[in-house]
Amino acid sequence: MSKLNRDIIFYIFQDLIDFTNMNLNNNKKYRKSLFYCLLVNKLWCEIMIPILWSSPYKYICKKELFFNIIISHLSDNSIKLLKNNYIIKSNFQKQKLSFNYIKFCKNLNDIHKVLPNDSILKKEIYKLFISECSIKCLSLNMIYYPIFQYPGANISLSNLYELYCNIREQNFYHELAQICRSIEKLYIELDDYDLSGIVELIEMQKHIKYLYIEGYCECQKIAQALEKHVNSIIYLVSTKYTSFLYFLFPKLTNLQFIRIRNGDNINNYEPIKKFEEYAMDASYYKLQILELYKISLYIVINIIQNTNGNLWKIKIRIPSYDQAKEYNQTIYRYCPNIKYATVFLNRDETLEELKNIFIKCQYLVAIDIDELILEKYRDKFLDLLIELAPLPLYKIHIDRFRYFNKESLKLFFNNWNCKGKKTLHLYHRFVEVHNFIKKYKIEGIIECNYYDDDFWNHEITWPDIVKDI
Repeated sequence: MSKLNRDIIFYIFQDLIDFTNMNLNNNKKYRKSLFYCLLVNKLWCEIMIPILWSSPYKYICKKELFFNIIISHLSDNSIKLLKNNYIIKSNFQKQKLSFNYIKFCKNLNDIHKVLPNDSILKKEIYKLFISECSIKCLSLNMIYYPIFQYPGANISLSNLYELYCNIREQNFYHELAQICRSIEKLYIELDDYDLSGIVELIEMQKHIKYLYIEGYCECQKIAQALEKHVNSIIYLVSTKYTSFLYFLFPKLTNLQFIRIRNGDNINNYEPIKKFEEYAMDASYYKLQILELYKISLYIVINIIQNTNGNLWKIKIRIPSYDQAKEYNQTIYRYCPNIKYATVFLNRDETLEELKNIFIKCQYLVAIDIDELILEKYRDKFLDLLIELAPLPLYKIHIDRFRYFNKESLKLFFNNWNCKGKKTLHLYHRFVEVHNFIKKYKIEGIIECNYYDDDFWNHEITWPDIVKDI
C-alpha cells in the first residue's frame, strides 16, 4: 500500500472515514484506527491530516491540546488582545505547527463546545475561521456573531452546505442570502415570528436536498419558497403534521426519506387531515425509508403501495392498529428489498402474515416489534423465528420482553445458536433483557441498547438539537 499514489490513498482514507461515521455504535473503536494512519509515514500523515481536520470537533482526542493548536494560529495582535484581557496566560507561547490546520477546517459543527465561554476569544477564533476556511457548516454559536463583517466572509461562506436556522434575528439570513447559493442541508425551527430572512435564503439556493422542519407554524411563504426545490428534495423530516407543507407532497417525486413525527393525540384527526388528503395518492417511486408516528395504518399502507419496491426501511410508531394484518401483508407484497421493518403481532392473523414476510423478504436484517404481542402468538413467534427467519436476520427489538414465558425464551436462545444462524443482537429499552440474560447465563446472544446501539442504523445525522425517537 505504501507504493500507491497519493490520490488512491486519499480515496481509501475517505472511505474509511465514511465507514467510521456510518458505524455509530463502534465509532470510538474505528476512530482510533484513523489516528494510527498518521504514524505510518510522512505521506500518510500529509493525506490524513486534512481529512481529520475537515470536521475537527468529530475527531478531538484531547480538548486542551486541540484548543492550544487553534489559538496558535492566531495573529500576534490577537494573542496580545487575549493576554491583555486575561483570557489566556501572560506567558502563553504559540506552538510550532507542522501544518496550517485551520485551513483544512470545513465542518465547524459544535466547535464552540471546546472553546472557553468568552465572547472576545470566540470572536477572534471565528475571525480566524472566516479568514482561512472554506466553510461547509457553521457552528451554531457562530450565528450570534457578526461574521459577515469579518474579512474574507464572502469567500469563506460562499460554499456553505449545511445550516441550522434557529434564531429569530432575520437579518442574519438576509445577509447570508446575498452570499450563499449552495446550501443543500437545511434545518428550520418554526415559530410565530417573522421568517422573511429564511424565506429569502431558501429562494436563493440552487438545490436544497435535505430538509428538517422543527415546530409548528402555518407559514405559507416558507412552503412557497420550498416549492422551487421540490425536484431536488430527497430527505424530509417534520416534527409535526404541518398542514402548510402538505400541498408540496404530491410534487416531491424524488423523495428517498420521509420521517414525520406528531405530538398530537391520535384521536385528534385535524392535524393529519391535509396529510391524508395530499399524501394518500402521491407516488414516491424512489422512496427508500419511511418513518411515521401516530398515524392510521390505512395511510401507511397507501403510501407503501405507491412506491416502486425500493423501500428498505419502515419504522412506524403508535399508529391506529385496525389494519395491522393488512399492513404486514403490504410489506411482503410491495417491499421485496425490505431490510428493517416494524411489524405488528397485536391483532388476529398478524402472525400468519409475518410468516409470509419471512418467506418473501429474504433481505430482512432487523424486525422491530414495539407493541405488545398477543399472548397466543408469543411462543409461536419464537418458533417462527427459528424455522423461517431469513438468513440475514440478526437484529430483533421486542418491547414488553417480560411477558414472554421464561422457559420458552431459554429454549429459543438455545435453538437459535444450534441452528448456526448469525449471532443474535437483541435490542431493548429496559433492563429486563439484561437481567434475564445475566440470570440464566445465556450465551451467544449480544444484548444491545435500542438507542445507544442504533438499532435503525441511521445514515444521516444532525447535531444534538435534533433528537430521534
